[in-house]
Amino acid sequence: MKIEQGTVATISYDITTAEGEIVESSDISGPIAILVGSQSLIPGLDKHLVGLEAGAEETFEIPPEEAFGTEDDAPTNVMARSEFPEDTKFEVGSKFVAKMPNGQPLHLAVREVTDESVTVAMIHPLAGKTINMGVKVVSVRAATGKEKEAGKAMTSPPPPPPKK
Repeated sequence: MKIEQGTVATISYDITTAEGEIVESSDISGPIAILVGSQSLIPGLDKHLVGLEAGAEETFEIPPEEAFGTEDDAPTNVMARSEFPEDTKFEVGSKFVAKMPNGQPLHLAVREVTDESVTVAMIHPLAGKTINMGVKVVSVRAATGKEKEAGKAMTSPPPPPPKK
């Protein structure tokens, strides 16, 4: 079966920067199952997967607009100044990393400052960068009605390979 819009593809993958730095790999996290056409991963990925079959291996380049966006199109959030330590100095254009409640880093850029609030853009660390993605198609199947309704694959892919 070939990958097309509305199929579930399970892929193993490596995401690297133009400089060759590995950013993410299914060698660590395990293969992922995606509902093709739902844009649940990287927007530009789907068009590269369409037409491939199980066993296919491809490497392709994805520009910023189809990967993690640009800094200019990052979503923004208005936060009360009281959410920050009292002595925090904000300068439009400055960037900083905050920790989310789950401990994950959140990359932010200051867009606007008032006496009461700070508008920040939530910027992906790879925003503005072209990425390279190597994929191997593990399996392809038709999506269930439930998956189409939810807009995502509902099954867990196989676990990552054992460490050598």
